[in-house]
Amino acid sequence: MNLLVLVVVISSVAVSESKVFTRCRLATELIKTKKIEKTFLGNWVCLIEKVSNRDTKALTVLSNGKKAYGLFQIPSRWCREGKKGGECNIACEMLLDDDIRDDTECAVTIFHREGFKYWTQWTNRCKNDNHITNEIYKCPDLVSRRSLSISPDRTLMPQAEALRVKRRLSRRGMERSRLYSYYGLPWLA
Repeated sequence: MNLLVLVVVISSVAVSESKVFTRCRLATELIKTKKIEKTFLGNWVCLIEKVSNRDTKALTVLSNGKKAYGLFQIPSRWCREGKKGGECNIACEMLLDDDIRDDTECAVTIFHREGFKYWTQWTNRCKNDNHITNEIYKCPDLVSRRSLSISPDRTLMPQAEALRVKRRLSRRGMERSRLYSYYGLPWLA
């Protein structure tokens, strides 16, 4: 075959072991970096799952010798082996450690210049797929406790009860708005 063959090698660059995130933990850590907008969080998690299987030490070596590093599989064009460099001004080895802040910063730089289309795995496996987005917003760390605590004493109600209260309040507001706009009388609102 004349096609490039991907070889995924789990690198043992450092003595530390590889960190493989769960989906929920990855989403939480990405938000903590303050580099990822929540709007695109599902896209980023999907991308990372498809290119590195959420493994910080993922290293891909192509048959032509080119390499891609870490969670986001950032190509060597964006980093330099052994010292800072490339378009992200980072050492490639830094993309293989468990600190994802610098990796995320470089990936966001790529995104701002090229978009998600830069990563073919995103285009082929994540674009127009909301499955992961729907799943990560079920993660306990991403569920807003504020939306669940509606009672005055700030105790948490079961989620179903909280939704019923929200719906009831919303219906009342819509009815008031409808009466006001129909009759044009503020005292009905």
